[in-house]
Amino acid sequence: MKNRISLILCLSLLLLGVGTRAQNQQQRLENHVYFLAADSLNGRKAGSPDARRAMRYIENEYRAMGLRPLWGDDMRQYFIQEIDNVLSPQMTTINSDSVSSYEQRGDIVYCNLVAVIPGSDPVLKDEYVVVGAHYDHLGLRNGKVYNGADDNASGSAAVIEMARQLMARRSQLARSVIICAFDAEEIGLWGSTALASQMSSCGLLSHVTMMMSIDMVGWLKGGKLDFSGTATLKDCSAMIEEAAQRSGIRVSKNRYETSPFGATDTEPFAKRDIPTLAVTTGLGSPYHKPEDDADLIDYAGMSKVTDCLVALVSTMASRETVMAATGKISPKHKNKLPVLEAGIVLGIGTNRLNFCNTAFITKPGVDAQVGLTGQLNFSKHLGLQVDALFDRSTSKYPPQEDLLAGSLSYGQSSLLVPAQLKLILGNRTANFQVGLGGFYSYLLRSDLTDHEKGVTERVRILPTDQYGLTWSLSVRLMEKISMGCSFYYAFNGNNDKFSIDTKRRSSLFNVSYLF
Repeated sequence: MKNRISLILCLSLLLLGVGTRAQNQQQRLENHVYFLAADSLNGRKAGSPDARRAMRYIENEYRAMGLRPLWGDDMRQYFIQEIDNVLSPQMTTINSDSVSSYEQRGDIVYCNLVAVIPGSDPVLKDEYVVVGAHYDHLGLRNGKVYNGADDNASGSAAVIEMARQLMARRSQLARSVIICAFDAEEIGLWGSTALASQMSSCGLLSHVTMMMSIDMVGWLKGGKLDFSGTATLKDCSAMIEEAAQRSGIRVSKNRYETSPFGATDTEPFAKRDIPTLAVTTGLGSPYHKPEDDADLIDYAGMSKVTDCLVALVSTMASRETVMAATGKISPKHKNKLPVLEAGIVLGIGTNRLNFCNTAFITKPGVDAQVGLTGQLNFSKHLGLQVDALFDRSTSKYPPQEDLLAGSLSYGQSSLLVPAQLKLILGNRTANFQVGLGGFYSYLLRSDLTDHEKGVTERVRILPTDQYGLTWSLSVRLMEKISMGCSFYYAFNGNNDKFSIDTKRRSSLFNVSYLF
């Protein structure tokens, strides 16, 4: 009987201990978020004194649990942006002793925290799993504080508690785990770019088996934890499922990061062919709004997220082999444009007829196009685009007795083939293109309609073969969709109706979808 009572007491104490640990973790997560998302930190704008206060808070937590700096005796990685590389920002790591001199000359100095939990295996300890979250946010805007509780005090808090758990089981980790707190994510992923660059220059990047970014994990609220990038690492999906089952959490998995509206700190690593996972509970919170406050966060859900990610990282750091899926880097993270791109294009705009040697241009009619587009990219800044389009254009047309009446309309259907040299500024997924070239148009059908009489007759006003100048402006905001405008100016024309040289002028808005 006494043995049974002792057993019951032991089990009760064990369960109480587990419950207390979980409760303590949840409470700690809440404390972290409330500090980082407090009004007193004024939104943690990158490089600001308020961001430094947030950084020091995280640094104190890291040091209190025994984390070691990755380099030397300082976790802080100070860096600045090179002023002369605005289109493709380059980050330069600077020595801590020179921070004040850079600030005195007007540079904004940013700061990452980079710590490491050394692996226990004599060989595998030289391989790394990188776990990071950015701590900066938007600061003050129009007198309002953008506290960023979910974005990304939640991720920073989760990484603190992940590090605490991983430190407790460090003897079980074969590989080393790098723990990062990134500055300047909101203004262009500068912190993670600086770390990837520094690790590359000292030879560590080639030993990274996986980089994981924890960004906005405070709104689980009974939903799913989303993992994007599972196709970049072999067996990644199975490892996630195992971790999810162990932590009692539901997950969704995406082979690649595909969002066209933003990026997270995985990008600088993915562009260097490192397998990456972007982890989030989604955009359910008041994303980039002043209402993103600490009292809205699901702390019980955050604790489950933390446990799930600890289980996943532990598996990645303990397995005998963790291999990248060769060549399986997210297309949105590739720096280079593909040599050949092809897709479909739709255009809508206006068309006019210019009566040469006069001051008369007809009122605009509708011009619509549909067809195929292809682009051969010679380099990252130069390409050749050739389209094959069915073009249907109409123009108001003046009757002979009243040139200002415009009661007639001229319509023509043509096969249109524009070819343009393209100047490309930007990268694969976000670029601006300027095109200049020529076009050839073969007339398939033309007609003239008298709307007052309701009569349509086959009349050829423009020549069967037309050619001229075309130019375009376009913006690609995502990998597969491009939007812009194009313009056509014909060089040749004739007018069987009035014996006056007539040439078309067209302006269109285009949307292209690339396969």
